[in-house]
Amino acid sequence: MKANYFMKGISLALAAGIVAAGMTGCGKKEETGTADGVAVINVWTGDTGSKLIFEDAISEYNEGEGKKAGIKIVYEAKENLSQSMTVALQTKQAPEIFMAGDVAEYSEQGYIAAIDDLPGGAELIDSKKDYLLENKQMYKGKTYSIPFGTNTYGLIYNKDMFKEAGIVDENGEVKPPQTIAEMVEDAKKLTDAKSGKYGFIIPLKWGGMFGTDFGNAAAASSARSGYDPATGKYDYSGFAEVLNAVMQMKADKSIMPGAEGLDNDPARSRFAEGKIGMKYGVSWDVGVLTKQFPAKCDWSVAPLPKGADGKDYWQGLNVNTGYKISKDGVDKIGADKIMTAYKYLVGEELQKKIYEKGANLPLEASIVDSVKSDNLPKGWKEFAELIKISKPAPIAAKVDISGETDFGVDFVNNVWTGKKSVEDAINDANRIYNAGVEKYYSLHTDADINDVITADYTRER
Repeated sequence: MKANYFMKGISLALAAGIVAAGMTGCGKKEETGTADGVAVINVWTGDTGSKLIFEDAISEYNEGEGKKAGIKIVYEAKENLSQSMTVALQTKQAPEIFMAGDVAEYSEQGYIAAIDDLPGGAELIDSKKDYLLENKQMYKGKTYSIPFGTNTYGLIYNKDMFKEAGIVDENGEVKPPQTIAEMVEDAKKLTDAKSGKYGFIIPLKWGGMFGTDFGNAAAASSARSGYDPATGKYDYSGFAEVLNAVMQMKADKSIMPGAEGLDNDPARSRFAEGKIGMKYGVSWDVGVLTKQFPAKCDWSVAPLPKGADGKDYWQGLNVNTGYKISKDGVDKIGADKIMTAYKYLVGEELQKKIYEKGANLPLEASIVDSVKSDNLPKGWKEFAELIKISKPAPIAAKVDISGETDFGVDFVNNVWTGKKSVEDAINDANRIYNAGVEKYYSLHTDADINDVITADYTRER
């Protein structure tokens, strides 16, 4: 045991040395602090895919508003941000602003500053209150980060196949399904197995299939989509219509065969080839279908279909965690300069520039409306429009289901294979997850389930 602790200490020391070398080595010294009246504020993020777009926008700020305010932002996208961040905080070499780490952990360790306590923080928080979640941006009554980007969820569909199948309105315009029942019927009409064409594709091998695709489809069609924030209980009955529709499409042979062995990239590649009618999608799929696997078909994005009750429910909106501010950074740079830079980083001006470049969807629909769609990547505007009918869901209660079967695994192994009905799987999931809630909170007495209960929460729009 002592040897393990000894080796752990050596590993930490080596990691600290490596990170420190990365900060100051290779002949380049990391800019920091205030020099000649200019505050140099370092920002770290893990978003390497949008690095150049952010750097260009921030360079413009540095030469304009930043120079006037005596601020220079140094933006850095890191591959292994979490590891670098942990060591940097421990060795007091952290950037002033960063997007990494657990808000509860970093708050308890005293690494981050509460935005409430900084100049203009209360007003900033109030302007973003609809997007702030406990244990994501907030912790114990304080706000530690402000989100500035989001992802939306929709139904990607092949317009060419819809036209060929005659699924159009009186003007000849493509008619994507508005209900789950219509989606099932359309999938059947779009399928022509002899030509290798299928109405739907489902990558069951992808780890996000159940929680991301099925979960958001359930949220859009039901008042019950897993965790119920109003009660603190899990209720998966809202998945029934979606999962029964999937099983019906399977029975109709409308789903491309081999779903159980299919991951998301191959599924997106198949859709891009032009022989798949529909697929659940996320706004990040725009980059995939325009760059990674450029689509050979005319495609678009529709809202996720409604349920049989015909009601409008909020679709899922996944806001990013936002930037945190290091306490050491406030002490070193000063609260006023830090907050001036921070407000720019999470503000509408930068959100608009990044949205126009196809890198991040903004939080506010007003930004979407203010940008001309002519030069936007294909599908980007359609995913952005979904912001208007989408809303972030509160953080779910934590569970301990060790030794039990995960709902998604149960579906793939037992429901998909015909060993169990959808209804039986839902009943088992409700039992397992609610027992898991009780187990978790009995073992973690420092956690309070009331933190994740919102009595007046509703999904209805």
